[in-house]
Amino acid sequence: MARRDRFPTDTSHDRFDGPDDGVADFYLDHLGGLRFGFEQTRVAVAGGSSDRLKGTAQDDHLWGRGGDDQIAGGGGDDVLYGQDGKDILTGGVGADRLVGGAGDDQLFGGADADALMGGDGDDFLDEGAGHGDLEGGAGNDILVGGQGPDAFGFERGSGDDVVRDFTAGPGMFDHLALRGLTWEDLSFEDINAGVKVRWDGGSVLLEGVARTSLAQDDFMFADQPDLPPGVREPAGPAPERPSASSDGPALGYSTLGPVQGTFDAVAKVLLTDGDLAFDFDEFGVAVGSGRADVIRGGAADDNLFGRGGDDHLIVAAGDDILEGGAGRDLLEGGDGADRLMGGAGNDKLVGGAMVDELMGGDGRDYLDAGAGHDMIEGGRGDDGTRGGSGADAFIVDRTSGNDLVFDFEALGEAQGAFDHIALRDISPGDITVSDGTRTWEGQSYSGALVSWDVNHDGTADGSVLLSGVASSDLRQSDFMFVDEPGFVAGVSDVGSYFTFA
Repeated sequence: MARRDRFPTDTSHDRFDGPDDGVADFYLDHLGGLRFGFEQTRVAVAGGSSDRLKGTAQDDHLWGRGGDDQIAGGGGDDVLYGQDGKDILTGGVGADRLVGGAGDDQLFGGADADALMGGDGDDFLDEGAGHGDLEGGAGNDILVGGQGPDAFGFERGSGDDVVRDFTAGPGMFDHLALRGLTWEDLSFEDINAGVKVRWDGGSVLLEGVARTSLAQDDFMFADQPDLPPGVREPAGPAPERPSASSDGPALGYSTLGPVQGTFDAVAKVLLTDGDLAFDFDEFGVAVGSGRADVIRGGAADDNLFGRGGDDHLIVAAGDDILEGGAGRDLLEGGDGADRLMGGAGNDKLVGGAMVDELMGGDGRDYLDAGAGHDMIEGGRGDDGTRGGSGADAFIVDRTSGNDLVFDFEALGEAQGAFDHIALRDISPGDITVSDGTRTWEGQSYSGALVSWDVNHDGTADGSVLLSGVASSDLRQSDFMFVDEPGFVAGVSDVGSYFTFA
C-alpha cells in the first residue's frame, strides 16, 4: 500500500511525464500555472495574475489564485476557487462547488445542486436551478437562489445581505440556515423593499417578502432545533416565487499551450510510482497511484484523489475535497466545510464539524456527516446514513435504492425546519408513509418508512427508513420536494405555521 503522509519538499521541474497507470502529462503554462488530468478529472492552477480558465465535460478542479480571474466549469461536478481578486466563476451543469475567496466576486452555479461560498468582500451569488447552499460570508452580499429550494447561510458577522427571490411561507423549501443564532436573537421590520431580518452582527433583506408571509419552515437553526411561534395554520404549501436567476456571463478564454516555464507559483511537487502531490498558497493537492493508497492532508484546504483501489483519505482541518474513486474507500473529512465523494464501491464517508457535503456514489455506502448543517446523498445502492448533530438534508431520488437514516430528528422543536428528506424528481403524490423495518449489517431497525412509486405501478421504486421515528411523528417540514413546494397527504402540518398574525 502506498502512503503519502505529508506533502513532499522536492523539486523545480518544468514538465513531468505521467506514468503508465493513467496520470496524464502535465505542464507549466507561460504564466507559471500548472495543468494535468487523470481519468474523469482535470486540474488547473493559474499562475497568479488575472487568468482565464475553462473547464471540460469532466470533473474540473480549477484555482484562479491572485488577480481578477474568469473561471468556468463544464459539464461535470466542478470545484472552482477564485482566491484573491475580483473573480467571476460560472459552474455550468453539474453539482458544483464555487468558492470566491477574498475580493468582490460573482458566482453563478448553473443547473443541479450547487454550493456557493462568497468569502470576504461584497459578493454576488446566483445558485441557479437545483437544491443549493449559498453563503455570502463576510461583506454585504446579494444572493439569488434560482429555481428549486435553497439554504441561505448566515451567522454573526456575515454582513448586511439581500436575498432577491426568497420563497416564503408554509412548506419546506427556501430557508434561512442560521448558525450561532436563536429565534430570540432575531428582529423583523417591514420596509419598502421587503422584510429585514436583523441580529447582532448582521442582517438579511428578503426582497418582495412581507413579515406576515413568513412561516416556521423559513427558519432553520442549524446548530440545534429552535421552533418559532406558530400563530396561523396553513392551507397548503406556498408556491415558488419566480426568479431572475441566470447562468452568468459568457466568458472568453485565451489558449494556453504546453510551453515550458519556471516553477515560481506551484511548489513542492513529486511524481513517483503514480503518486503526485504538491501545494501552493493555503492549498494542497495529492493524487493516488490507482492502487490502495493512504493519503493524509494537513491543516490547509486539501484536494485529495484516491483513484482506483481501496483508499484511505484523511484530513484534519480546512475546507477539503476528498474523492475516493473506484474501490472500497474510507474518507475522513475532519473539521471544516468538506465535500466527500465516495465513487464506485462500498465506501465509508465520515465528515466532521461545520457544513459538509457527503455523496456516496454507486455501492452500499455508510455516510456519517458529523456536526453541522449537512447535505447527505447516498447515491445508488442501499445506504446507511447518519446526520450527526445539527440540521441535515438526506437527499434521495427515484434511483437511490432503499436507504436507512439512523438518527433522524422529528419531534419537539425539530418539528419545524431541521432534519428533512430532500426528494429529487419525486412528487408528493408518489409518496407513501407507513411503519416498517429494515436490516443493516445484520441488525434490524424499525421506524417510519417513506417510499415512492413514481410510475404508479404498485411497486415502490425506492425508500428511506427513519430509524426510531414513528410514521405519526412525521411533519410536512420533514419533506422537501426539489421540483416545487409540496405537502404529503395525511402528514401533520405542525411546524409549518405562519409566524406572524
